[in-house]
This record gives sequence, C-alpha cells and structure tokens, in this order.
Amino acid sequence: MVLILIFLLKNTEEVAIDLVFARYDQVKIAFVMLGSLAVGILIGYGVALTSIISSKSEIRSFKVKNKRLSEELNDLRNVAIDEGIYDNDIGED
Repeated sequence: MVLILIFLLKNTEEVAIDLVFARYDQVKIAFVMLGSLAVGILIGYGVALTSIISSKSEIRSFKVKNKRLSEELNDLRNVAIDEGIYDNDIGED
C-alpha cells in the first residue's frame, strides 16, 4: 500500500489521453499507468480462465476416451482367453 502511495506521489505529471470513444485532457500519468495495469490484469485473467476451462474440457474428454479404450482392451483380453479354452476342448475330441 505504501509503494502505491509513493508511486502516485512521484508521477504527478498530467497527460492528454485520446481513446477511440473519449478524450481526456488533464489526467495524471500515475492513474493512466495504474488503469492500464488493471486492464492488463483483467485481460490476462480472462485469457487464463479460458485456457483453464478448455484444458479441463480436454482432460475430461481424454478420461472418457481412456475409459472406453480400457474397457475395449479388457474385452479383447477376455475374448482371447475364452477362444483359447474352447479351441483346446474341440481339438481333444
């Protein structure tokens, strides 16, 4: 908190800001810098949140696919064992 106060006191020059939708003539440069930092943090948070949500969705789909493939592998293992037992019984007769 003290660092923010020192930052605000050291940057007292005023600048003109021209945005697409508005123009501000007398704005302290410290507020411009803090405002752009806040906007950057919000954008970064949004990008990170989007990335986390898409990663979780991808992980969920991989888990479903892994479960399906594991079940298929177990079925194939059981089929091979069952066929081997029946083949030996037929060959002995």
